[in-house]
Amino acid sequence: MKTQTDHLNDDVLDNITGDIIVTDTNANILFWNHAAEETFGYTKGEIIGRPLNTLFDKNSEISFSKMQGSKLTEKWTMVCKDGSKISRNVIARITKDHQNLDQYVVISYTDSDQPILIEESCKHINAIAELMFTSISNAIITAAEDGTIRTVNPAACRMFGYSEEELLGENLKILMPFPFSINHQKVLHHYLINSESETFDKRREITGLKKDNSVFPIELNVGEVNIDGEKIYAGIIRDLSERRILERRLVEISKEERRRIGRDLHDGLGQTLTGIRMLSENLAKKMEAKGLPCTGEIQEIAEMIRDADELARSISRDMVHVDIEKRGLKVAVQELCYKTKKMTGVNCVFEEKDFVEFNDQTTSLHLYRIVQEAVNNAVKHAGPQNIIVRLSQSNTYISLTIDDDGCGFDASKTVHNGTGLQIMKHRAGVIGGGVEFKKTAEGLTRVRCIVPIMNENFKE
Repeated sequence: MKTQTDHLNDDVLDNITGDIIVTDTNANILFWNHAAEETFGYTKGEIIGRPLNTLFDKNSEISFSKMQGSKLTEKWTMVCKDGSKISRNVIARITKDHQNLDQYVVISYTDSDQPILIEESCKHINAIAELMFTSISNAIITAAEDGTIRTVNPAACRMFGYSEEELLGENLKILMPFPFSINHQKVLHHYLINSESETFDKRREITGLKKDNSVFPIELNVGEVNIDGEKIYAGIIRDLSERRILERRLVEISKEERRRIGRDLHDGLGQTLTGIRMLSENLAKKMEAKGLPCTGEIQEIAEMIRDADELARSISRDMVHVDIEKRGLKVAVQELCYKTKKMTGVNCVFEEKDFVEFNDQTTSLHLYRIVQEAVNNAVKHAGPQNIIVRLSQSNTYISLTIDDDGCGFDASKTVHNGTGLQIMKHRAGVIGGGVEFKKTAEGLTRVRCIVPIMNENFKE
């Protein structure tokens, strides 16, 4: 006679969606749930009490004597009531009574085709992933949290000039030029994959270092995955050399067009305004000599033409970059600081250390514009009393720093959306460098731009 607990167990087994059969140790069927009825076509009244061999053909014989321990896992081909055959993955477990003696065998089935389909699907997905990993033109590198390289694809080897064996197990710093290489942990955690996702995305334009020590611009997209409690970072790297060359060509075209417009303003419009001013002044003198009216108005017109002439010549000088191209970057920055102090009253000071002028006018121009943008931003938005512009140079890089003691800015808003700061970042990227915005320990707002000197891949 079944107890209340036995009935409860039967109800639970009946509501399981998978096939469940319970037999005694001699393979006689004691229980058959609804799912098994639907699968094999036998009702409980038709099957309970019959041997499990009822579900197999005449050449098959089922015995639990070969079970190792209390569990059996294998594949069975079984026969339904209508004679059709089905394949099932079987798990059979022996239950014990209170005296630890074998009591029942609980058999559960799963569709044997499902694991095969899953396995085939996994193989298909893995094959596609392997194909993408090996054939994609962008470099793919995975690394551990400490920067140790785990995997590289063929494109990464071609891009950086190393073999796979030379990269595996090495640290990411071998792919970064100074100064990134001396603090690669900070680069990895703060610069590339900063946790403040609302402020920084995970795409960065930085500089790569090839095996032959040449430097080239790259775009790095970083993703993160946790595998068995370990963080693994995957980076997809795109070579920006061709884009940088195109950008530099566009800059040169723009500079030449600015020069042409500047010369036209100076030589064409400027001379025309000068001629009109001289005619107006002569006309005013003649009218005054004859005592004719409106002499004052004519003289006023001449004064306005003089102002327009001076404005046109000032614009033309700015457009042809006379200070940078003929006097050098250092002198141009000195002049900018002097004009800022004179016009705004802010103590704007220029300092330089071990700086040597170079012939790359495009780099000089972009560095000058970064100084100009940073100084103007500080004066306009931060209200500083002091601005210090520093320019220094080592064997490997040029460093430009602008510090101000103003009220600073909200990095979570300005760095992401500020047009001026985005322009500075773009200018730094065009010449192969990087720019950062931060607060110093002394409370100063700092804009720092670093440009590697070995930038052959940034040039035509």
